[in-house]
Amino acid sequence: MSATRAQCTADLAARQARQKVRCHRGQGLARALLTLLCAGLATSACATSATAERSPRRAPWAGHTIVLGAVFSTTGAGAAYGVSQRLGANLAVDQINAAGGIRGADLRIVYENDDSNPATSAEVTRELITQYHALALLGPSLSDAATGAHPVADELHTVMLAVSNTGPGIVGDCSYPCQWIFRDSLGEQTAIPANIRAYARSGHPTSAAVIYPAGDSFGLSEAQIAEQALAPNGIRLSAVVECPSSTGPVSGCVSQAIAGSPSALVVTGSSSPFLARVMVDARKQGYLGQFLGGNTFNSTSTARLAGAAGQGAQSAAAWYLGNPFPANAAFVSAYQDRYHRNPDEFSAQAYTGVELLAAAIRAAPLRFRSLPADRRAVFDTLGSVRMETPLGPFNFTPSHDVEQPIWIVQMNGVGGFRLVTSELSAVTD
Repeated sequence: MSATRAQCTADLAARQARQKVRCHRGQGLARALLTLLCAGLATSACATSATAERSPRRAPWAGHTIVLGAVFSTTGAGAAYGVSQRLGANLAVDQINAAGGIRGADLRIVYENDDSNPATSAEVTRELITQYHALALLGPSLSDAATGAHPVADELHTVMLAVSNTGPGIVGDCSYPCQWIFRDSLGEQTAIPANIRAYARSGHPTSAAVIYPAGDSFGLSEAQIAEQALAPNGIRLSAVVECPSSTGPVSGCVSQAIAGSPSALVVTGSSSPFLARVMVDARKQGYLGQFLGGNTFNSTSTARLAGAAGQGAQSAAAWYLGNPFPANAAFVSAYQDRYHRNPDEFSAQAYTGVELLAAAIRAAPLRFRSLPADRRAVFDTLGSVRMETPLGPFNFTPSHDVEQPIWIVQMNGVGGFRLVTSELSAVTD
């Protein structure tokens, strides 16, 4: 028995003895009621003392609020992705706060819409850092917009976690300073070759054509990655076709691409409607071969717009809805309960991004006295985070890129996907 509890027991005995004397001064029913009241008061006094002794200490960061910023496109070309990202990020924040926050601190996320525009993305990134005092950031939705946002975050020494930027030059070897940039979105330089490799094993194709829209730098970079991945897998490049735009008619450029009856048609670009129109038009023109694509293929928006024409269209994804491992099953169930719909890859990556930042913040020695020092502490811990996520087992490479499984998926023709196979990410530094 502790000294405190022993003292409590002695005090209780003495208190009861004194109260017993007082209580005997009453008569009849009054005496009985007073006796019960006196004994109850004495007992409750000691119980309160014992409870106080056993109660946990106050959470170390209780009373503080940790602010994250998010630059997600809810208008423009990236709107289909930004809306999903907000839903996933909100779910993660609410779950963290419901579980007691981050060491007692409440987590808050401030969203800005960049209208899918690099200049706007840069502007709102600076606003989140300098006006809203965000500890760290998520975003932006599009790789093109990252060319505006990420240099600003780096200049202001604030971690920005890219949760859907799969283009080249996002982390590691960038055309601008990107030391403070991390990503949990599987890069196309890894994903597209993995997809082509998987299809070469199963479909034994002999040739492939590549088609992409003019004015889409992300689509162009995907097309170039695909071209370079074909020959090592024994596939002849039959044509590379640039459509006039991502919004106009596609029949003419589709005709050029399928003229040689390629085994596969690789369709690239950042616009879901463009990808879907190409697949629908190709089927109308009688093309029966395989569709292969990049990260935009993984959007449920692309799958819904393509419909039956997209059945079997294959891509390498960072996430798959039907994976049964606990972290994903719990995420999917919570998302369905909250929103009454299935999540997609973009909501899963945003949800995971919040989890990764929360884990880094929890491990960081925050002082809440100097925001630049706290931002540096998050930077120093984020690279060491290793955890089970809806994406699978996850950690960062030394260049802040992803190390996780790759899920090879195909559209099912009704707006969803089915799993074909998986492999571990081959990102190297």
